[in-house]
Amino acid sequence: MDKYRAYRFDTIIEDSSRSSLQKYQDLVVGNRRWSTLLYHEFCTLFLAPVPGALGLALRRMAFPRLFGRMGRKVLFGHHVGLRAPRRIFIGDNTVIDDFAMLSFRGTDEHRIALGNNVLIGRMSMVKTRHGSIDIGDHVHVGPNCLLGSAESLSIGPYTLIGFNCAIGGLQHGIDDADTPIVKQNLVSRGGVRVGRDVWIGTNVSVMDGVTIGDGAVIGAGSVVTQDIPPYSVAVGAPARVIRQRTKDAPAGDD
Repeated sequence: MDKYRAYRFDTIIEDSSRSSLQKYQDLVVGNRRWSTLLYHEFCTLFLAPVPGALGLALRRMAFPRLFGRMGRKVLFGHHVGLRAPRRIFIGDNTVIDDFAMLSFRGTDEHRIALGNNVLIGRMSMVKTRHGSIDIGDHVHVGPNCLLGSAESLSIGPYTLIGFNCAIGGLQHGIDDADTPIVKQNLVSRGGVRVGRDVWIGTNVSVMDGVTIGDGAVIGAGSVVTQDIPPYSVAVGAPARVIRQRTKDAPAGDD
């Protein structure tokens, strides 16, 4: 597996030297300061479940203190889950729909960053076990999606992601047959880059190590295992390019 980069398996859950409270603080709150714990619990217990306009207003007032940064006019639906929100940064006019999850696990050099006018759909999860996730302005993520990172995931502005998609994520090593797979190191092929103005259809899986060029369209139900050129239309499992959207595909903006 020399083409992969390996990461040490995170053993917080099975670390017997930590108390249950310490594990909760490390995994969910993000640090062990009592003030952070108490405020996180207040928001989770009393504000996160409140439905309707009242809940939106209360969370809009109280939630900014939880995050590394939260912009203006951000809306959180009810029962949104948050893990280590101090390393999560959110731009203006972004919406996190009901039952969505923002979950950070990594080091201080990593982050989850959502741009301006982003929509994270109902029951979708943005999750890092290592590395960073960067989502550009005007990105819309449909319901029940998983956006994951073991090294990096970047999504360019104006990208549309349909219902029930899985993009990026992590893999476990499998080379040591004597060690349970769940105990082997996490491995990454360099993360995922999705360009600007991409449309990813319903039920698409994008594997680690893939780049999807600007302006590409990925058909519903596709499994993307290799790079897709800019302004291409790709379908199938594995996805194959079937045509170009323009005669001469222009280079995308970085």
